[in-house]
Amino acid sequence: MDQKTLEYMAERVDKARDINRRIKELEHFITYMEGKSRVHIHDGHGNGPRIREEEYKRLLISAKTAVLDAILEEIELLKQELEEI
Repeated sequence: MDQKTLEYMAERVDKARDINRRIKELEHFITYMEGKSRVHIHDGHGNGPRIREEEYKRLLISAKTAVLDAILEEIELLKQELEEI
């Protein structure tokens, strides 16, 4: 096997590892979301709007559903990308 082939294979392995890492991170996020009663968008310093269940139950459910749907879609796209490697 020549050097160019080894480099190509190494790039594919690195890309597959990165995709697997991202899938696991998203799956962990789904598990972490379960049972949470707030959605918080912040600026990295803890500042930002919060959607609290006790005030906006329907909005919280909608926000969590939208995030969950987006995560599941991203996981499927990443799995497809992994299959193409």
